[in-house]
Amino acid sequence: MSKQTFVMTPKNYPRPLEVLGEHAAVLASDQGTIGSELFLKEGSRGSTSPWHRRPSERAATKTFSKMIHRLKEDVRSWYELHRRNGATNVVVWAIYLELLLMLVLLVLLPFDTVQVGGRYRLIKPLNFTMSMAMYLATVVILLDYLRASMWWKKVIGWGVSICILTGITCITMQAARGTTSHFNISTPFDSTVSSLMDIVDPLNSVFVLVLLIFAVQSKYDVSRSSQLGIVFGILLFLAGSVIGGVMVAHGQSVVGVAPEGPGLPVVNWSTKGGDFRVAHFLGIHAFQILPIAGWLINQMEGLPRRAKLTAVVAVSAGYVSLMGIVFLQAMNGVPLVRM
Repeated sequence: MSKQTFVMTPKNYPRPLEVLGEHAAVLASDQGTIGSELFLKEGSRGSTSPWHRRPSERAATKTFSKMIHRLKEDVRSWYELHRRNGATNVVVWAIYLELLLMLVLLVLLPFDTVQVGGRYRLIKPLNFTMSMAMYLATVVILLDYLRASMWWKKVIGWGVSICILTGITCITMQAARGTTSHFNISTPFDSTVSSLMDIVDPLNSVFVLVLLIFAVQSKYDVSRSSQLGIVFGILLFLAGSVIGGVMVAHGQSVVGVAPEGPGLPVVNWSTKGGDFRVAHFLGIHAFQILPIAGWLINQMEGLPRRAKLTAVVAVSAGYVSLMGIVFLQAMNGVPLVRM
């Protein structure tokens, strides 16, 4: 029997069959159907059918679902790892204290009537509690995945916790007194508080430097992409700390304007002159952003290992460029946003 092509059109069928398109071609022979080919075309009803999505949309949805599933698995595995690791308990308690203080400040903020440096006095300690809680949570995760002795983990955990709690105590106390905490030498007491903060901040960076040494030695039980993200994240954190030292040496965080001039809402970055706090902020929070970027890149199954590592380097290089641009802006007295 010779092979023939049969063409069936749905014009004699009910309208809902238009989801198939205008026609279907079926190739058949005496050995049975050997193949079929569907010609999809937008119809009056079929074009809006939710299950006829483009392949790219289905692939994106599938990739996102896999990423969420892996995130849940990683969180569960981290939690089991954390439960067996008692070295980070002190850091966890420090996080609880930060969150408790943040809650108290949020409750008191609507009743705050005193302004310091152009904004309500409780906003600064509130910002710092959120930032410090994220920083401590990152330290907990790094210590949980660190392949090192319990002694090292406890030294780093206790050291970081003492430095951070000392810093937030000084900031909150000075806010309660209605004065500034950084660069304040108006009285002997204020000068002592400011000097204490200038000591604990670099000391905290020493413990982070130890984390960097372990990262360079690939001591974290994570993927290569995540490991590289950790290295770049810690490097930029230390760069942000150096920018903090530049502010201390400069005696203020702004360039070309008075310290208590107008600033952006919440963060109070100067809108009239340069402000080192922008680059400092980017550097400090690279500690979270770049390791997360490394983890996300590692979830891309289609990329080979070398391409994943290259992608982490590229993201980190872009982050360095952004940080360098805003730092140079501040050096030249140019605000991030002029208002």
